[in-house]
Amino acid sequence: MEKVDREKFMVEIWKQYNATKDIEFLAKACEEAPFFGQKDMAVEIARILRSMKKK
Repeated sequence: MEKVDREKFMVEIWKQYNATKDIEFLAKACEEAPFFGQKDMAVEIARILRSMKKK
């Protein structure tokens, strides 16, 4: 995802999360966040967030 597109995505995903409080939006944001090249970290955080949703 291009930098400008990522910024727009993050703004929109944050709006959606705030409107719904659905953790899935935070998980999607984590998956798109750069985490300084640590994609595995992004995937793991998203997985943890999604597991919290099921509780």
